[in-house]
Parts: sequence; C-alpha cells; structure tokens
Amino acid sequence: MRTDVLLPTLGCWVHDDQGRVGMALEVRAEGERSLVHFRYGARDLVWIEAKALRSAFAPGMQVEHVPSSPVARSLGLGEVRATRVLAGCEQVLVQFLEQGTCRWLPYQTLRRVKPVEDRLLRGEVGTFPDHAERFRLRVLAHALEIWDRNTGALGRLDIDPLPHQIRLAHKVLTSGNPNWLIADDVGLGKTIEVGLILHGLARRNRARRVLIVCPAPLVRQWQDEMRLKFGQHYEIYGRDFQVPEPSYWRLHDKVIVSLDLAKRDKVRGDLCAAGGWDVVIFDEAHRLGRDDNGECTQRHRLAQELRRQTPAMLLLTATPHQGKTPRFAALLKLVRPELRRAFSTLEANPEIVAEVVLRNRKTRVTDAAGKPLFHGHETHRIAVEPGPASLAFMDELTRYLRHGYAVGERAGDRGRAIGFMMTTYRKLASSSIAAITTALLGRWQRLQAAQRANAAPDLETLIEASEATPDGLADQPDLFAGAAFFEGEAAQILRLLRLAEPIWPHDEKLRVFIDQIAAPVFRSGRKLLVFTEYRATQTYLREALLRALPEAGEAVLINGTMSLDEKLASIERFTADAAFLISTEAGGEGLNLQERCHVMANYDLPWNPSRLVQRIGRLYRYGQKHRVIVFNLHTQDSFDAKALGLMLDRVQVMARDLAAVGAEFREAMEAEILGELLESIEIEPILERAMRTRPELGAAEIDRALEEARQARSLQDELLSFATGFDGSSSSATFGIDRRHVAAFLGAMLPRIGARNVEPVHQGRALSFELPDELVGVFPELGRRRSVTIALDRDLARHHREMLPVDLDGSLFRHLLDTAKARAFDGLYAAARAGRIPAWVAVHHLRWQNERGELLEDELVASCCEAGGESGRPLSPEELGSLLLMPLESATPTASAPRMEVDTALRQAFETTVARVTTWHRQPASAFLLAAAEAGSEGAP
Repeated sequence: MRTDVLLPTLGCWVHDDQGRVGMALEVRAEGERSLVHFRYGARDLVWIEAKALRSAFAPGMQVEHVPSSPVARSLGLGEVRATRVLAGCEQVLVQFLEQGTCRWLPYQTLRRVKPVEDRLLRGEVGTFPDHAERFRLRVLAHALEIWDRNTGALGRLDIDPLPHQIRLAHKVLTSGNPNWLIADDVGLGKTIEVGLILHGLARRNRARRVLIVCPAPLVRQWQDEMRLKFGQHYEIYGRDFQVPEPSYWRLHDKVIVSLDLAKRDKVRGDLCAAGGWDVVIFDEAHRLGRDDNGECTQRHRLAQELRRQTPAMLLLTATPHQGKTPRFAALLKLVRPELRRAFSTLEANPEIVAEVVLRNRKTRVTDAAGKPLFHGHETHRIAVEPGPASLAFMDELTRYLRHGYAVGERAGDRGRAIGFMMTTYRKLASSSIAAITTALLGRWQRLQAAQRANAAPDLETLIEASEATPDGLADQPDLFAGAAFFEGEAAQILRLLRLAEPIWPHDEKLRVFIDQIAAPVFRSGRKLLVFTEYRATQTYLREALLRALPEAGEAVLINGTMSLDEKLASIERFTADAAFLISTEAGGEGLNLQERCHVMANYDLPWNPSRLVQRIGRLYRYGQKHRVIVFNLHTQDSFDAKALGLMLDRVQVMARDLAAVGAEFREAMEAEILGELLESIEIEPILERAMRTRPELGAAEIDRALEEARQARSLQDELLSFATGFDGSSSSATFGIDRRHVAAFLGAMLPRIGARNVEPVHQGRALSFELPDELVGVFPELGRRRSVTIALDRDLARHHREMLPVDLDGSLFRHLLDTAKARAFDGLYAAARAGRIPAWVAVHHLRWQNERGELLEDELVASCCEAGGESGRPLSPEELGSLLLMPLESATPTASAPRMEVDTALRQAFETTVARVTTWHRQPASAFLLAAAEAGSEGAP
C-alpha cells in the first residue's frame, strides 16, 4: 500500500470529483494505487482511488479522532468548527468536547459519528441488550473523572478531604477569581484546603511557581505537609537555599519563607525580583495588618508588593478581624485591590465580605455522611499551692526581674533587649523550675567566663533566635551572652540558683501533675498528651514520669528539633504502646493525635492564649471519637501565673454564658466561643506592664481585656456572618459523587474485563477479585498478582500495605475508565425500566472558563422532563448521584413519544441552568450532550 498518501480512516466523511458524499468503509492496495470502498447512498458502493477523494466535513458535524499510529492515543470526540486548505492539505478545525481545546487536523484522521441528539430523536439504544447499565457506567466514569479533576479525590494525594474542604477548594478554583481570604476555625484543615487548591491550579497549569509566607515556627510544618500529603517538594529560603543573584530564581519554583525574614528590605526585594509568582500564600495573615495608626508596617508592605507580582493570592487566618475593622479592611484590600472603595465603607456595606472571605465553623461542618464533626470539649482547672521554697525563689526572681526592667527602661536600644530577656525569663519561670534554672545557669556561666564582656545584646538577633527555636529558649546560647545587665547580676543569679536547689526534689507542681493527672489517666487505661512550651520542661517531665510510673514505659517526645519522620515515629510509638506523649507547641504544630487519645494536660499556660486553641486542636478535630478532656495546671506562685489562671477562668465563664443563648449544640458552641475569645485577648502587654503593679490592678486590666475581646468577637461575628461558608447540606461541589460511587463503578466494571469473584470486604471499604490469565502482569502497579484487593479509602490502604489504593492515575483504574468512556462501549442512549429514572434524562458535559479563557472546571449538568415533554428542569447533583449508584435494567424505547419536544425541553433546561450561574468571571467554554436515557416500557428490550 502506498505510504506517500495519508489514507482516510474508516468512517471518514468524503466526497469524490462527481460530488458524491459518503463514508469510507474499507481501504486496500492495488499495485501503486490505494483504493477506498466508498458508500455514498443507501446502497450505492464504489471503489475510488484515495487521491481522488476530498473532505466532506462541515461545521457542526461531530467527529472522532483516529490516530494514524496504532500506539498513539486518540484525542477523543469533537465538533467541527471550520475547514481549510493549507499548502494543498485539507484540514479540519475540531473542538474536542472533553478537553475543550481546538486543533487543526488532517481530515483523513477523523471519522464522523452520530450525535447523541440524533439517537434520542430516533430512540436508538444500540445493539447491546444491557444499554441502560452501559448508560449508567458511561456517565459514572465521566463523573468520577470530573470529581477527581476538581477535588483531587482519586489522585495520589495522601489525604481524604472532608466535604467542607472540598467545597472551599472548589469555590476558589471555580469562582473565576483565585484571590481569597480563608478564615476557617482552628483545626478545620486550612493546609489541606490550600493543598487542594494548588493541586487544582496545577492541573490547570496555573501553579508552577508558588510562594508560601508563614511565621518562622511554621516553615518546617508547611514543608512537611506539602511533601507528606501532596507529594510536593518545597524549599525553605534561607535554610535550603540562597539566591546570590536574581537569575538563580529560575532554579526555585516552590518556595517557603518565614514572614519576618521576608519583610526585610533585601529579602523583600529578592522575592519581588524573582520574576513573578503564580500563587502567593500568607499563613497567619492577621499579622499583615496595618498598625493601630493606619501606618503601613513592613509586613503589610511585603504583602502589597508581592500582590503586584501574582495573579493569585490566598490569605489564611482564623482571626481576620480581631475587633479592628480598619485592619480587617486593609487585609481585604490586599486580596482584592479592585474593590478598595467598597472596603472603605465596610460597616455600611458588610455584604461585600461574601465576595472575598471564605469561612468554615466547627459547629457547622460535617463528615461525608452529614454528621457534625465537633461536639465540644471540657476543661478542668487543677490548682497548685506553692511551698515555702517555691515562694522564696519567686520572690527573689521578682526582685531580679524588676531590677532588670528598671535598668532596661533607662538604657535605650540596649534596654529593649534587656526587657526582652526579662520577659523571656518570666515565661520560662511560668513553665517549670527546670526551664528557668537551665536558663539562669547558662546566663551565670557566661557572665563568669566574661565572654564578649563589652557586647550589647542585639534585639533583632534575640527575636530571631527565639522565633527559630521557640521551644529551646532555656538552652539557647545566643540569648544569654553579653555584658552584665546591672552591677551584681551574677551574684543575684547565684542566689537564685541556690534557692532553686530545694525545689527540685519537692516540686509541688510536678507532684500534682503526676498524682492528680498522669497516674489516674494511666491507670484508667487511657493515653495522655502533655503540652509545654519548652524542651527543658519536656525533658524534666519525661524523667519524672519514668521515675514515678516505671510500669508505664517510655514517655515519647515531639519538639521543634525533630524531623517529620522522627515526629511520626514518636506518634506511632504513642499510638502503639506508650502511655504519654510530651509535646512542645513548636513540635506539635500540624500533627494530629486524635485517633488514640482524648485527654490532654497543659503543664504550663502560654502568654499567648490563642496557643491554647492550637493545643486543644491536636485532639479536638475530625476523627475524634471521644469527648476531649483538658486539664490546666494553675500555679499560684507568681503574678504571671495568677493572671493567666484568672484570665482563663473568666473567659470560660463568659463563653459558657454566651453559648447558653439559643445554641442548638451548646457544648460545641461554647468551645467555639472560647476559642474565639482566647484568640482575641491580648494578655501579654498586660503581663509586661504589671511588674510594678498590684495584682488587683492587673485583674482589672484583664477584665477590660476580656470585655474588649467579647466586643471584638461580636463585631467579628457581625461582619463575618456575611462570609461564604460550606455546611453539609449541598453536594454541588462533588456532583453528588462520593466513594460509594467508586465502589459501584469498580464492582460493575471489573467483571466486564473478565475479573472473577468480585466481592466487597472490610465492611465495604475494599473490593477483592481475581484477574483473568490474560490480564496478569498487564497493570504495572499489580506486578504479577492474580488476587487483588483495592482499598476505597486511603486510611485502610495505609494500614494494609498489601492493598492497592484507588488511584485514577493507576493503570487498572485508568483502563476501566477508558473502557467505559469509549465510543465502542456505547451507553450513549438507553431505555431503562420505568421508576428508576425520570421519563427523560439528558446529561451534558460542561466546561467553564474565566474571562481570559483559562479553564476553571468541568461539570456534569443533568436535565430531565416528564413524559409529555412540555418542559424540563435541572436534575440536582443529589438526584444524579442517586441515579448512578444502583444498576439500571434495560427496557424497550417508547414507541410513540414526542421526541422532538423532549429534545427541545431538555436543551432549554440545560441552557437555563447554565445561564443562571454564568457570571463575568465564570463563562461557559464548551458543552456537549454526553448521554441520554428514557424510561422505557415494561416489556423486554
């Protein structure tokens, strides 16, 4: 056969030089000639030379691409948009229906196909007796692919997203504007939401270069989360790499940087000179606000300049408002600068918040079955009365601190560093005798050695060191070097160390912790999570627990010095057999411990009350099967401890009172309000000012701070009530599809490829089957296995390594989907038994784009109408999802049906549905009728 002529594929639409139009049926070679068997009438057949044929394709025809190479993959179905002749080659412009893209192709590689509309008008169900079931499987295959494309639900992400996470990510990806402020409550998975958004943007080629800016303690957490859950490698600027000149930025596309490093002039300039970012993300974005005078801070300036470098910015914060509307408005302007005027009148026009802010609340989110995820937690106060030795030590420490503060107030810039050190010592003293004495001993040793005797502490260095190693302040050398703060400091520190000696063997706080918390929890058969701010306290507690409860075995640790793998190993030991896990906040951020533990103890109370919310969030999150119990140790040995205890007691009473007013889930509402109040209270300035005041004056300040927090919460709730939220009542983001549909699809398709003994196992969470001989070794992920079990959720696959997780990128699942979607599988039109479906159903595949023509999402839009065909209506995602779950039984098409009227009604219903949700940022790009069905007669097909 000649190879210099591109031969028409079978089914190609052609005409000859006599104007006869028809279809190529067969191609053969006769000597130097290539002949085409050509049908141009109902029965007229003729052999014609290939070079005598021309394209007969015209705009509006539906075609299928048939690649000339047997190993190439088809581009699928499409619609002809135009034709042309270029350099003697006849070409056809085809818009491919599923991809939405257009390509000029040689006409010979296309074959004409009959549109689904034609089959509806003629009632043609095809040659397969099970056409109704093929219709269901065809639509289900497309639905599963679209579900994954929009959510990552079936990809190689190591997560099982919750409904609210899927819907929030879907909103961002499909809104047409990827700039949002995400204000979810703590513990609802903002990191997972961001990962899903980035995954979706990457699939649309809009997330090649990503910059994540976050507080220093969170940079490792973000890096670990992106690697562990999403398989993405991010580099930390300043740790993993440096940029000596701008040209080096092309080597770094996925970057994480700490906020306070990024705000420096040089680093800010480097980031802005990187050549533009596809996406910029700010975590803890409330730190970007302008100052109280409305002046632009370094952090805010950084965000402003990066906003000009990116088409997509996401701000993440659980407390975006904090009772300060101007600062909140400044955040909104960062996200959507084009709405500046509207944000300037925010209190008069609060509804604008819905255009910018997405917010999920713990009291409203549900699991996939629609059950509430959170039901509240209970907190118990454990009082500790200090002994004489502890009181003597604290009295002497108070004199030392007041002396240091007094010197600091007179020493200018050096004094600010001294004040910072005094505050650090106070925080360490609030934690444990181990933390404060470790720090004081380090300070005394350096003073004795007279190292850098003339050096003045540098405040920026101190702050950076404290942010980089927040749980290691007690043994951080950089914090304790430098000249004496005042005359006689070394001698006073030595007195403190001697006063501390008798406390160690008789530490009242430690004794109460072991006797009233650790021992009872252990003996009840439960596990205990202990939180402290500092590693010195952590080590102290572990050694004490080993002495007091040797039968409990090892107490495992998590802290900021550990890698992600080391932290996960600690969690595995805790889950398996360890009774105690002691974690610092720097170590525990982002790690979820709810599976085997519901009891926690705060050995120390942080000065930042919002950290208590973060601590509780390690257990009080999705997957917790028990009521979370929290113990707070309150030591009455200093004003700081008394003030923190007083603050916590009063805020709990306030939360209880506020939750009692009309809350449907009172305990969950109380926990939500408690978290909001704690996040709004600024107690650190009160503690810093209180060194010279009487405790009762500090108490008055705390009361004022609580009232301000209550008012701030009220104002925040008022404004954020307009934010877009996602409860458990809608499945529009998932098309009514969930993992039940995956099981239904696999269970029906596996026998069609010859698999035997297909059975659900593990309470329906997995499917087992045997492959036929001809398919053993065909699918790489299965190796040579004949007996296979597919896990339908990732958690099951993680615990059973021999199971194959559901993976749309895997060759077996891909083969099943391609089989069901193929034209040869049919299912394009069907008649099903009456009662299982409405009289008539049409399912369209719709693609959305933004005003720049960039892809937003795919969607299945189902319409239906009754027997007369007078009018149609949209079929809800829930109705379509229900229809696709159960097998369909074939029937006979209705003989005398008003098919033209039905076709018109279904098309109008589809167009009305699409027009109703079309916006400036969200335009239809392409649509085609994927499949249709009717409720046939009861007779056998």
